[in-house]
Amino acid sequence: MDILTKFYSMWKRNLKIGEMKRPLLLILPYVVRYWETYLWLFITMFSGIGVTLFFTWFLQNMTDAAVDRNISEVKSLLFYGVLFVVLSSAISYFSTYLEATAVVKVRTDLKNALFHHMMRLPAKYYENHHSGEMVSRLTNDVNSIDGAIGSNMLSVVRLPLMAIGAFVYLFKINGTLALICLLLGPVAALSGAVFGQLIRRNSRAVHDTLARLYAFLNDSFAGYAIVRSFTLENKKYFQYEDINSKLLALELKLANLRGWFQAGANSAGSLSFLVCLGLGIRYVMAGSMSVGDLLAFINLVQYLVYPLTGLAGMWGALQRSVAALERVHEVFNEPTETRELSNYQPVPTISGGIEIKDIRFSYNGHTISLDQFNLTVLSGKTVALVGPSGAGKSTLFNLLMGFYKPQSGEILFDNQPVSLMSYAQLRSCTAYVPQETYLFDGSIRDNIAYGKIGASEEELIAAAKEANAHEFIMALPNGYGTQIGERGIRLSGGQRQRIAIARAILKDAPILLLDEATSALDSETEQLVQGALEKLMRNRTTMVIAHRLSTIQNADLIAVLDRGRLVEHGTHHELISKKGLYFRLYQIQYSREREAVELA
Repeated sequence: MDILTKFYSMWKRNLKIGEMKRPLLLILPYVVRYWETYLWLFITMFSGIGVTLFFTWFLQNMTDAAVDRNISEVKSLLFYGVLFVVLSSAISYFSTYLEATAVVKVRTDLKNALFHHMMRLPAKYYENHHSGEMVSRLTNDVNSIDGAIGSNMLSVVRLPLMAIGAFVYLFKINGTLALICLLLGPVAALSGAVFGQLIRRNSRAVHDTLARLYAFLNDSFAGYAIVRSFTLENKKYFQYEDINSKLLALELKLANLRGWFQAGANSAGSLSFLVCLGLGIRYVMAGSMSVGDLLAFINLVQYLVYPLTGLAGMWGALQRSVAALERVHEVFNEPTETRELSNYQPVPTISGGIEIKDIRFSYNGHTISLDQFNLTVLSGKTVALVGPSGAGKSTLFNLLMGFYKPQSGEILFDNQPVSLMSYAQLRSCTAYVPQETYLFDGSIRDNIAYGKIGASEEELIAAAKEANAHEFIMALPNGYGTQIGERGIRLSGGQRQRIAIARAILKDAPILLLDEATSALDSETEQLVQGALEKLMRNRTTMVIAHRLSTIQNADLIAVLDRGRLVEHGTHHELISKKGLYFRLYQIQYSREREAVELA
């Protein structure tokens, strides 16, 4: 009894079933959703076990009838043989079809749910995780869970039932021989538990390395221009080769583990066959077993030993699926900022007034990005944010769009605390035009239309005209239907900026957040973009992050930031006369621009 207790304790410790509960519980609702398909799968599974036992009975009786030269018995049994072929084929078809159907449906639902969850994750998650890694979770990891929702999961149930059915039948033929063969089972099961845990750990490392590979490829292809211009092709190749070498080492280790396990499983199966054959022949010679009994026994013993060795193999394969499922589970464990996906929700009462009161914010809890920051922006006015790098300008934009929440203080839109608004309402109040425009792969029409879902063609064209974009769009071969490529690569920088401005015009939000969009453009293009921006800023409350101080001299108010604090504010002329930080920044930039003109 102590031996059995120690064996069970060792088996349970190596299986680590407790660690598998969380990821398997994650998948359970998706499996339950298709319970009818899984019910039919279990019906075909039980039917398959019955057909296997039926074939053993057929083989046993057919052999004995042949040995006894009982022709009439052989003829009658042939009918059962045909029935076996029909039933076996039907069960094979339905089990394969049903399993594939269930796996594809569950996997698709899980992908949809994971993407739905990712779309609601806060900005901090996206800043801390590479986009390539997130793509890996949606593709490689989800595609690797098939075993946990298909063949391996079913085999973990089917193989023990098959072993029980086979043992009962074998025990009926010869109880002593059946018990001898059964003794090989615990060794196989324990080895499967040990190898399964090693395989799971190694599989997790494989998936982590694949995520790094996805991230590397994403960077390499998206930044191909930098790769070429800095002649980094060779360096990138060796980096790729290094990651691939690490992946190869892990996969070879996995192959080694599976090889050793399979060798052990085959040895257990072969040993059981030899034991049964040797002892069975002795029983036949002694007259206690018929030839049909021996043939049936040898045929069926594989269904006793193999489920025990095969169960360990299926357990190892299930561990690989669970390793992938754990990575998916980690994403689902990340808290989201909203319960549902956001839709455009305009707030009619907001005219654009902004009040920022005693804001204190830190990204990491240590370094302060904004410290007791106060600023009032009147409705319809333009305020420029100026300051050295790291002063807190972009952080302020992140807070205004609700990407982060301040640790203390309050932001109000027209005296309404933004903390009482939903994220959808808050972001519907603002239109954001970044310095580095991001356009999606698709047509120009699609990218402008993102500003207002359901906008008419007339509204879309009107927005493009306001953005000084209509003329160049119509000059393209397919007009608004022109495909712009990844990140709008087929358009020039100025064209991309004007598409982004048209998108913001179409949104028609009362508050405009503008990360100065003309700093990297040539003079002619800058005039076109600047003209579009002036139309966009008309009758809107605008906050501009100023990179070139010469472009914001006409702002209603200039707020100067330094180390997270508001150190100066006023008009351009007022700040110049104060000869403070703004004056020094202006002097430095003016000197650089004058030198650039002289050199030109």
